[in-house]
Amino acid sequence: MQIALIGAGPRNLALLARLTAYAKQSHQKTDVHLFDPAGIGGKVWRPNQDPTFIMNTVTSQLTLFTDTTIEHFAPALQGPSFYQWACDYGTQYVKNNHFENEAVFLNELATINPNRFSSRALFGVYMQWFFDEIINNLTAEVQVHFYPQLVTQLKRHAAKFKIQAQPDFNLIVDQVILAPGHADQTNSPEEERLTDFAQAEQLLYLPANHPADAPLEEIQAQQNVILRGLGLSFFDYMAKLTIGRGGHFKREPSGKLIYQPAGTEPHLIAGSRHGVPLHARGVNQKIGGQSYQPRFFTPAALDHFAEDHNGHVSFDFFIHLLKKEMSYKHYFNVVSDSAINWPFAVTDFLQALNSADNLDATAKAWGLPEQQIINWATIIAPFDNTKNVNEYQQTFLAYLISDIQDARLGNRDAPFAGAFDLLRDVRSTIRYYVTNNYLNDAEYAKFLQKFNPFNNIVSVGPPVFRVEQMAALMEAGILTIVGPGMQIQCQPANQQHPAQFLVTDNLHQQFKAQQLVEARLHGVNVKTSADALIQNLVTQKMLNTRDYQQNNGQVLKVGGAMIDRKTMRVLDENNQPITGLRLWGALTEGWSWFTTFSPRPNSHDKILQDAENIANGIFTNL
Repeated sequence: MQIALIGAGPRNLALLARLTAYAKQSHQKTDVHLFDPAGIGGKVWRPNQDPTFIMNTVTSQLTLFTDTTIEHFAPALQGPSFYQWACDYGTQYVKNNHFENEAVFLNELATINPNRFSSRALFGVYMQWFFDEIINNLTAEVQVHFYPQLVTQLKRHAAKFKIQAQPDFNLIVDQVILAPGHADQTNSPEEERLTDFAQAEQLLYLPANHPADAPLEEIQAQQNVILRGLGLSFFDYMAKLTIGRGGHFKREPSGKLIYQPAGTEPHLIAGSRHGVPLHARGVNQKIGGQSYQPRFFTPAALDHFAEDHNGHVSFDFFIHLLKKEMSYKHYFNVVSDSAINWPFAVTDFLQALNSADNLDATAKAWGLPEQQIINWATIIAPFDNTKNVNEYQQTFLAYLISDIQDARLGNRDAPFAGAFDLLRDVRSTIRYYVTNNYLNDAEYAKFLQKFNPFNNIVSVGPPVFRVEQMAALMEAGILTIVGPGMQIQCQPANQQHPAQFLVTDNLHQQFKAQQLVEARLHGVNVKTSADALIQNLVTQKMLNTRDYQQNNGQVLKVGGAMIDRKTMRVLDENNQPITGLRLWGALTEGWSWFTTFSPRPNSHDKILQDAENIANGIFTNL
C-alpha cells in the first residue's frame, strides 16, 4: 500500500506512528510518503524558527504518543510526553543533533517546568525526535520516506491518486491524508488597497502572515508602527519587536514587572475591531490528565433536552447551560477563599447554586461582592461604556492588571481564570453538541458567530507573563492601545503631512504611522486560499464548503472544507465521501469546531483518537 501524508505537523506525525503500527501488525508491505517543505514539525513548529515565539500550552499537557485513554487496535509505540522527554532525553538529543538554536534549547531544558511554556521551536525538536523514534522502530515491510517539498497538485488516477510536488516529482498512491495546517490566503480587497497605497507612497505594510515569517527587521526603530490584531499573533509581534530588539523585562522586589527599553524598539500602536484583549491563561494547576468534571454541561443534559424538543438543542439552551457551569465554578472558587469569613454556611450556598437556574442572581442575593458577580456582557465587551478618551489607556491597563492578578491564582482555583479554563476541559462535549446534528443551519450559524468569539476571548489567551509584559510596555510608553472599532485610512501626502496610515476608533482617538502590520492570521477559506494544492483541489471540486441560512434571511459563508467528521474523508460537491482522500485540522475550521490545538496526554485526546480511527479505517477498508 502506498500512503501519502501532506503536512508534517502534530496531526500527521501522530498518524504516521499509527499507520506504521497497523502496517507492522498486518505484515502488509507499506510505503508512507510524508511531505512538508518546512521540514518535520511543519511551518508552525520548525526547530529553526526564532525561540522568542512560545507555545500556548504548558509542557506537561503536550504529547504525540498514543496512551491508554485512546481506544486502539494495533500496538502503540510507547514514549514520553513532551515534558518527560525534555527531562530525560532532550539535552542529549539537542547536543547530538547540533540544532541552530542549540544554546537557547539547552537553557530552556535546564529550567524546564511542567506548568510553564516552552518555545515552539523546542516542541519542534520533540517532533523531530518522535519522527526518529518511528523510523528506528520500523520493520522490513514498512518504509517511511520524507520529502521536504511542496505538493502542488493532486489528481485522481483511476482508483488511486497522482501527486505532483516541486521540483518535477510525481507519485502514485492509494491513500492521501491532508493536514497542511493554516494555509496562505489571498489578500482581501482592503489588504490589496493598503498594499497598493504603501507601494505608491513608499510606506511599510506587512500583510497577515505567520509571525516567524514576517520581515520585522524592516520596521524602523523609534517610529510608530500600527499592529492590527490583539489575538495570539499580537503577542508574538509584541515580543519580537521588544525583547527581540534587545529590550529587557525585569521584576522589582515587589513582584511588579518593568521594561527596560533598548532604544531600538518602535512605538507600538495596537488594536482590533473589537478592542478586547484575550484573557490570560491561569497558571497551570492541572497535572497528569486532570480536568474539570461538569455538573450541568454534560452530553446527558444535551440529550435530555433534545428528547423533549424533537432532536433539537437550541443555541440559547447550549450557551445558558455552559455559562451556568462556568458560573458555578466561579462562585465555588470565590467561596473557597479560606481567608474570608463568609456570613453564611458555604455548603448551603453551594446547594442553593446547585438547584438554581440563574446562578448569578442567586450569588447576588446571597450577598457576594459586586466585583465577584459575573457580568457576561462586560466580559465580552469590557470597554463599551468607556467614554473618557483621556482615561482609556489607564482603564485598559487596570483591566490587564486585574486579569493578571486573577490568572496568577491558577486555572483550577482562580475565580475567573478557573471558570474560563474549564472550557478547555469540556471541548469534547462542545464537539458532541456540534457533531450530533442537534443544530439546524440557523442555529449553527449562531453558534459560529456568537460562541466562537466568546470562547476565543476567555479560553485561548496567552500565558499570564505575556499579559504582564503587555502591561509593562504600556507603563513604559512603548505600547499604546487603540479603542474598540479600530479602522485604518490611507492619507496621501499633502502640504500638512506626509503620506501615512490613519487609525481611528469609537472613542474618536487618532493615531498616525508610516508602518502597518497585520498582527493576525487570515481566517480559513479554501476558496480564496493562495496555496497551489488547495486551489487545485477546489478547481477539481474535491474541496467544498457549506453555506448556512440564518433566520434573518442572510447567508453565513463558512470557509472550512467539508469532511465526514468521523472518518475524516473529504466530502465532494454532492456531500459524498471521496474514497482514499482524507483531510483534518485547520483547513476544516468552521465545518469542524476548534482545530487549533495540539495532542494532550491522558485525556482521550481528539487528535490521537482521530489518528487511530484514520489508521484503522485505512487498514480495514472502512
